Amino acid sequence: MSIRLKRSLSALLVGITVTCTLPPLGADAAAPALQATVPSFPVTVNGTVLDVTHAAYPLLLYRDITYFPMTWNNTTALGLSVAWDPVNGLSLSKKAGCEPVRQDLTAVRNDKTKQEPVMLAPFPVTVNGQKVDNTQEPYPVLLYRNMTYFPMTWRFTHDAFGWTTSWTTGQGFGLQACGSGADVQAKQADALNLANGGQLAVQGDWLYMNPAQQYSGPNQLVKKRMDGSGEVKLADDNARYIQLADDWIYYTSSSPDMKQMDGILKIKPDGSQRTVISAAPANRMWVAGERIYYTRLAFKAMEGVTGGGYYSATGIHSMNKDGTDDTELVGGSGEFDFFIHDDRIYFLMQESETGPSNLYVMSTDGTQRTKLAEGVSRLSVLDGWLFYVKNGMQLNKLSLDGKVDIPLLTSDQLISGLHYRQGWLYFIHGSFGIMGSASIEKMRIDGTERSSLVHARATSLYLVDDDTLYFPQSYMGDNRLERFELTP
Repeated sequence: MSIRLKRSLSALLVGITVTCTLPPLGADAAAPALQATVPSFPVTVNGTVLDVTHAAYPLLLYRDITYFPMTWNNTTALGLSVAWDPVNGLSLSKKAGCEPVRQDLTAVRNDKTKQEPVMLAPFPVTVNGQKVDNTQEPYPVLLYRNMTYFPMTWRFTHDAFGWTTSWTTGQGFGLQACGSGADVQAKQADALNLANGGQLAVQGDWLYMNPAQQYSGPNQLVKKRMDGSGEVKLADDNARYIQLADDWIYYTSSSPDMKQMDGILKIKPDGSQRTVISAAPANRMWVAGERIYYTRLAFKAMEGVTGGGYYSATGIHSMNKDGTDDTELVGGSGEFDFFIHDDRIYFLMQESETGPSNLYVMSTDGTQRTKLAEGVSRLSVLDGWLFYVKNGMQLNKLSLDGKVDIPLLTSDQLISGLHYRQGWLYFIHGSFGIMGSASIEKMRIDGTERSSLVHARATSLYLVDDDTLYFPQSYMGDNRLERFELTP
């Protein structure tokens, strides 16, 4: 990386689609074409790591300066007001507030080793009311794939738009136009910890966890500091789906062998006011807004076995936080894993008890149900995209409307426990049969740079911060949490 690139902190560029009819190139078309490349380093905007590999309009590097495409999604995420007309051309100005980062991706991979032809923007450009003389600019406004690419050198990122920028070797270029990137990461980590079974939750400097989850018991809900000190027992419950909301700890509880279901409970962070909200047999619980969403279970007796049986999912329910107004959103039998994102529930449902699980989306009131994909075994929502495991062994990401499906990894072993942090996907790869083995692995958000971290009989992954991961080590029905330090 050149000194000039570092000084400009990768000079992020923004762009907007040019909808006008461009003038003919004429004699100027004979001039040598300008060349740019797709950058190989990570880029983060407002806490979201961009997938440059699959971007419909990827970032570009021109003369060692990073150029950013001015799509509508990008300009709104950066808090820019954009105007265009055929006479005055393109106008950019800073406005208050930013929209969430939304990425326009395709299944086609951009070649980062290839030189891409670009051209000078053939129209006037104005920034905060000041005209940009494109003929005199060392880093001019460019056009690529009929999209405007704008050079955000220090003059633009800091002086014109007041953004905060950063550069590190490992995390590449970062830009903060609005809000806190750390908040974005933390909220996603909380959701993924919950979706992975909720054996551990994080709030401030404290970890709340069921540290052993022993099949033969005893089990406890405890809290301790991030460094592992100051452990305090809160309850003698086999807690799962631990979530903190409204100064309460919400969780489900059952006997270790799952023969006795305690329902949904809440307790204060100091261990007081333990309350059973609902005695309904529950699994996969999620608190969102003023409602609690959960997978309802029912006991099924085994024919010919006195007292024998098991609990099976019968659908997804919601209720008020005090346990009233319990409502069935989806009924049936089989698998009902789910993930809540932006007032939508993404969930798995088997069409029959022996059939595969299919991926659906619905409103939080159970209406507007739509099938998105078939043969799905795991799902998570990351950075506005659905990451799912197809048939147990293929990891894809899917646009929330189901229209863009991007394969990331195809394997001959099981993929589970998906988690995410700072542009890295973490997952469990393998199984635990008599001859089986598994490892915790990571790869970039675009499916590149895959590597193994540690061999372990992990059943889930829980990320505490950028440096620390916990996982339950499975042995003889027990799932004891172990701490693993991540390295850059």
